[in-house]
Amino acid sequence: MPGVAEDVADEAVARRKRPRGQRLHPLTFVVGAVRELLALVAAGATGLMVGGLSTAFYFALAGLTFGLLFHVVGWLTFTYVLFDDRIELRRALIGRSVKSIPRDRIRGVDMSASLPHRLLGLAIVHIDAGADGGEGTLNAVSRGEAERLRRVLLSRDAPAPPRRVLARMRRRWYVYAPLSGAYLFTPFAVAGSLLGTAYNLGDDLGLITQERVESLGHDVVGLSTALVVALVILGLLAMPVMSVVVFMLFNWDFTVHQRDGSLVIERGLVTRRSVSLELRRLRGVEFADNPFERAAGVTRLGALITGLGDAAHRGRLLPAAPRPVAEALAARVVGAVPGPLIAHPPAARSRRVTRAVGLPAGFAALAAVTAQPWAAYVFAVLAVLAVPLGLDRYRQLGHVTDGDRLSVRSGSLRRRQVVVEHTAIVGWRIRRTVFQRRLGLATLVAAVGAGDGGYSAIDMAEGDAVALAAGITPAWLTPFLETPPEG
Repeated sequence: MPGVAEDVADEAVARRKRPRGQRLHPLTFVVGAVRELLALVAAGATGLMVGGLSTAFYFALAGLTFGLLFHVVGWLTFTYVLFDDRIELRRALIGRSVKSIPRDRIRGVDMSASLPHRLLGLAIVHIDAGADGGEGTLNAVSRGEAERLRRVLLSRDAPAPPRRVLARMRRRWYVYAPLSGAYLFTPFAVAGSLLGTAYNLGDDLGLITQERVESLGHDVVGLSTALVVALVILGLLAMPVMSVVVFMLFNWDFTVHQRDGSLVIERGLVTRRSVSLELRRLRGVEFADNPFERAAGVTRLGALITGLGDAAHRGRLLPAAPRPVAEALAARVVGAVPGPLIAHPPAARSRRVTRAVGLPAGFAALAAVTAQPWAAYVFAVLAVLAVPLGLDRYRQLGHVTDGDRLSVRSGSLRRRQVVVEHTAIVGWRIRRTVFQRRLGLATLVAAVGAGDGGYSAIDMAEGDAVALAAGITPAWLTPFLETPPEG
């Protein structure tokens, strides 16, 4: 039967042309061995505390055996296959599982490398295809294979051209770390977590008893006042120093460069991370700062990318930099930042102040009615202090458009200024509360398919809000603004 023979021959040819599965790099065993060595130390220490040297030996041996067996089985059973339209991640042990990620859904291909990975020339590849396409991780492949996968999965079949550096963080900018509360308190949050873990472990092992806790408490209470003050001062001095150290570990040699249609952000000292953001998915940028950063002329810059997961970290373009540097980088990736901003009407000032003062003033009145004088005094002071906060919130309000991009700004303790392209706006919403209507104000929300999904120009004059939306997308609003002809 010649027809059947031809079909069989075609199937055999197609099978030979089908891409073969590739395994991860064999040196992943070495990286796994480093992790198992750390687990070995922990297991041995636990065994030593529980039952002595013999128990520690068996604990360590069991931990090492099971750990290495886990890595060997994982390496043998995992393969990945790159097709023209997708990448498949396959795992076959008892059952068989296949995760297929379409290439046209892939939003980014990120690379990271811990210290053992970097020493061995390996990298971890993380594939992000948004909410619909899923994600996958290859841990680990060679550095060259990681670069090839990133280029191919982002539809870059030609050899990658030389990169063009757009911005690089200078080391003197590390001193900006204490201005951000996140880095200021992170070391102590980590220390608190470690102390809590140590306490729970010691409690489970019987190393922490009530007598020991009481003895420690008596020792602390017995410290001299001068020593307590010195320790407090030392802790206050350590906070900014440790924040700089943490900032440096996460953002060492923070570099933004452009290569073959993508922005590539690299950062990190111990663990080096590389994030790719496709320029064709870039819809705008966001500046963020707090009062301390504003006083120092510092801001943080983020990218608004469609379909980007974990945008707060992966979309970061500059963690802390002088504002002119951030604006220059924004101009390179999305265009010049429109300005100056148009101030909002005076009615917005009274509303901002009222909203800031209203809550503490209400609590002060409630405390006075319930005969709580100290609480009334405290909330009354807070209400007075809220007045300059409300005035600053009004000063930060603003909007402007240059014909291509819209910029809106709001906030005081956390000020945000967003610059979005007109073509990225997919809809409008005009919101008016009862109080806004009485003052002739409205909040205009621009719906954008990136970032938070919508950005607000708060407390604009009602007519200005409608005119701004109609000026940017006249085809959407003009039919609703035209006066119908008289019959």
